[in-house]
Amino acid sequence: MNGRSHQKIAMLSYAIVATVPIINSMAIFNNRYIHVPMGISLIGLGTACLSGLLVDADSQNSKINHMNPLTGTTNKVTHDIEKLLKLLLRLLLGVGLCALIIWNSKTIIAQLSRIKFIGEYAKICTYFMSFIFLLIGITNERIYKNIPVIGFVYKKLSNIISKGSNNFKRTTMFLTYIGSSLILALYNVTNLNDSSIYLICILLICIAIFPHRTFLHSIEGVIVFTISASYVFNKLGYGYLTGCFFVGYISHIYWADIFTKEGVPILSTPRFIAEFLKKIGIHNKFVYILEKTGKLKLKLPPHITTGSDAGNLFEVIYIIILFIVFVVSFNVYGGNFKVI
Repeated sequence: MNGRSHQKIAMLSYAIVATVPIINSMAIFNNRYIHVPMGISLIGLGTACLSGLLVDADSQNSKINHMNPLTGTTNKVTHDIEKLLKLLLRLLLGVGLCALIIWNSKTIIAQLSRIKFIGEYAKICTYFMSFIFLLIGITNERIYKNIPVIGFVYKKLSNIISKGSNNFKRTTMFLTYIGSSLILALYNVTNLNDSSIYLICILLICIAIFPHRTFLHSIEGVIVFTISASYVFNKLGYGYLTGCFFVGYISHIYWADIFTKEGVPILSTPRFIAEFLKKIGIHNKFVYILEKTGKLKLKLPPHITTGSDAGNLFEVIYIIILFIVFVVSFNVYGGNFKVI
């Protein structure tokens, strides 16, 4: 699902948990480590919203990385450069095709002159055709891709540009999170000397190195990120926000991405352990079992594709249903809002 949908689902999920007593009293939302108070906190809504986006921090194209001042600025500049390069490519191909038509205009006019109803307009049609190819190249990429031969060439070269753009964004994201981890670790060594800070440093490294929809989308990610959030919120004196964070985080994985065709991993670490063992030359049944376990996914129908028409429709309907559930619950159980 896209970032905006995850934002809405995370906030509505928290609002429902904080409003409906039977859901709020479930052990998963109220236990020794996590407590979601009744009543909707505006700060809690913001926390749930942020944690709902945090799950996609391992993707260079995610909403949270667009919101990040460092990665966001780089992504925007890179995206603009990518668009410009593709426009220049279409312009270059368009000018080339236009020049080719003009170069062979006598032959083309002669051929068109033999066609009934077109013959007397052969010259106009030839030059108009060259102008249209140039115009389409500048104004409409989708149509340009469907032009025989030249569209194929454009798609191939365009894919190379897109791949280079994504690699650059990924590299920037990697350097941002690795750099942040190192700076935080150095600051901790020289000022705080708090061993718990190193867990946050490790998480920043995990964001940088793990592929999308692996560690951050797994049970391990939920546990480790919630522990880190709990540390931060308790330091700030707002420990209850851990529950808000937890609801937002799991809503992304188990109440949203679980409906996609890719699904979500049950566990992620077994797969990476298996890959490491295979790299050092260990190949046995245990490694095979680890690899298979790491590839197990949780999926629920309708198995949508993010960005597709059907996927977008499902997201809208799903959010509307959650909103209706929230409104009805809020009125039935006498819900309330508070700032903190």
